[in-house]
Amino acid sequence: MWLTINLFGVSILHSSTITSSVFVLMVCLTATAFGQGPSSRVVASDDNSKVLLGKKVLLDAERDGFMHVHKILYAPGGKHFVVIGCGFECTDNIGFLFAANGTKRRDFTGRWDQILSDKLEWSNDSKTFYYYRINSTGADPPRNAPPEGWIAVNVATGRKASGITRRLSQGRPYAVFDTADGLAVRATPGTQGREVGRLPSDAKDVYVPGAARRVGHSLWVQIKSNSLSGWVNQRFLFTVQ
Repeated sequence: MWLTINLFGVSILHSSTITSSVFVLMVCLTATAFGQGPSSRVVASDDNSKVLLGKKVLLDAERDGFMHVHKILYAPGGKHFVVIGCGFECTDNIGFLFAANGTKRRDFTGRWDQILSDKLEWSNDSKTFYYYRINSTGADPPRNAPPEGWIAVNVATGRKASGITRRLSQGRPYAVFDTADGLAVRATPGTQGREVGRLPSDAKDVYVPGAARRVGHSLWVQIKSNSLSGWVNQRFLFTVQ
């Protein structure tokens, strides 16, 4: 017995004894061809002026108010992604959240509420992402500007909260940022602890061997970097990407 299958408008004859694995392969190829397979991921155009999903333009720099695409960051589960668009000198940046299929766009930054460079991280469960909020690197913000620092964004609702829930991972290298004179390392958590050394402002080999400890409104983590170990305020650490 023979079975006729139409694939992309071409009729192909197959024996009824064809193995199921061939059918599975054909289904996967068809899904991928129509942008439904796991390989369908957004990319920046060659000139970084657009974000594309296949032939569909999701973001356009001129239309959507940014200079060019700075970075695209997928959630660990792959169901959402964030696009960071360059603003002023690519430090005061804007952010867009999408579902993986390019729908459910949410613009989550605004006036006096911008992303510092590429300082954005996903939680391991993909339910939250964190970005380091700055008001501006080139202008004095008003008194009612939102507080700077790590901000948590709920993916499902878009609600923002303090980034105090952000947790650093063991075994992953972190870099120091937002410090001019290096980052003080202390013998005990908190600013009252004795300083035992400093991490340089460009350090990228900082590891966190244990859980954080809350001191006031801050989280402190024990770190190890080469021969230096102690406690630092985790707000000044960012995942090496």
